[in-house]
Amino acid sequence: MKKKPESLILFMCMALVLGACSSPFGNGGNEKSYEDTGFMPATPGNYDSLDTAVYVDCDKEQKTIRFYNLEVGKYYTLNYDGATGYHDKYAQAIALDQLKKGSVVDISFMRSRKRLNSLQVNGEAFAFTDIENLPVPTDSRQLFLMGEDYTMDQKAVILTADGPGEAMDLNAVDKLMVCGMGHTVYSISVQNSHGYLRLENEDHFVGGFIEVGDNRVYQISRDMLLAVPVGTYDITVSNKGSTGTQQISVSQGREVSVDVSAWVSAPKYGKVLFSCKPDDAKIFIDGNEVDTAKDVSLSYGIHRMEARADGYNTVTRYIRVAQEAAKLGVTLEKNGSGSASSNTTSENMAAEPTLSPTPTPWETASGNTASGNSTSDNSAISDNTANEGDGGSEGGYGDARVSGEDGGSSNVVTAGEYRVYIDAPEGVEVYKDGVYIGITPLSFKKEAGSCIVTLRKEGFQTRSYTITMDSEKKDVNYSFSELLPIG
Repeated sequence: MKKKPESLILFMCMALVLGACSSPFGNGGNEKSYEDTGFMPATPGNYDSLDTAVYVDCDKEQKTIRFYNLEVGKYYTLNYDGATGYHDKYAQAIALDQLKKGSVVDISFMRSRKRLNSLQVNGEAFAFTDIENLPVPTDSRQLFLMGEDYTMDQKAVILTADGPGEAMDLNAVDKLMVCGMGHTVYSISVQNSHGYLRLENEDHFVGGFIEVGDNRVYQISRDMLLAVPVGTYDITVSNKGSTGTQQISVSQGREVSVDVSAWVSAPKYGKVLFSCKPDDAKIFIDGNEVDTAKDVSLSYGIHRMEARADGYNTVTRYIRVAQEAAKLGVTLEKNGSGSASSNTTSENMAAEPTLSPTPTPWETASGNTASGNSTSDNSAISDNTANEGDGGSEGGYGDARVSGEDGGSSNVVTAGEYRVYIDAPEGVEVYKDGVYIGITPLSFKKEAGSCIVTLRKEGFQTRSYTITMDSEKKDVNYSFSELLPIG
């Protein structure tokens, strides 16, 4: 006997009701209890917190980003995922790799999960890039950038190639990015760091010059160790008519040695005819006045040129003699004209004008102030001169470095002078502005201004510090961290 359709429908309804009562998600007697985890899917727009911070670094393996809170001056870390969005200051989407460390950013995040929801470069923030020779902020915390005065925030962060650091970890040859808002600096970060250069068998060239890249000239001393930019570029060494050029590749914190003994040769000479404005300007080459009424015979290589005239700004620069004959025009600016530059032209490039030496660390020379997104005229070799008209030391440029401050006796104390003592780490070589001065513990004469102190020991990582000394009549003591083993 067949069942009626009505009975079949009733049976199915009862089965459904009984099944619902026994389901763990139902409301029957067998109901199971589940805790609310507060889970929210990783989708754009899920956040409960906002912050304006400095982007510090990123760990791609752990998928975390570290930030620096500008208000309290503390670091914190957030997780990111595929739903996290990144934008530039114009709200255009960018990749995480395009974000520069030290940038001031606005972020949204889920505090409970420490998940970054979105990141955008702050639209009102400034970012000056490729800055060199930036003065290390002192107690006054004043900086001069882009022709204007800026103030370092009390909680501003310094980001070195190795991570967060201090102002003294910055080096004059580092390329920096300076970020902030208004006229307040919130971060200084290293874009391109430094390594070290040493010359071997350099006796013939001591007292001569070395040109590093196309914008830095140093006078050569024995056992010198120069902090030089990371990268691949040429160095040129010259003295007594001998000269040589070699390309070097410098890695961060690593030392490159160059044997210059093969560059010793019979001297070669080129004739340079100077054309000066005003006509009565006096020209000095390597400290000696020359007669500009006729060709001046100069040995091949780099020479220090100085042009002086009453009522005009004195100009100091370096020229490189590279051919048999050339003309070199030098035009001085009148005192008070607001310009410290000379208009220099050359024919046949036998005397190629090159940049003046590196400014005394962290002092900005006239004509070499930060401008645009790089230091002004720092790439144009013919337009970077220094002003001595105010009676200063080459308009901010230090004297060429030949030997230690105390003629090699840096530990000898003269009555009435004040000293800088380096107490630790012990047993390491010390170089002051590239010149070897001894083994720690040691001291050297205290002079107001800044200098680069480099610590070196075989088998350990070389470190440099920029120290700034005041004019107070008292000694200063420094104890630096122990050097870390290589590898």
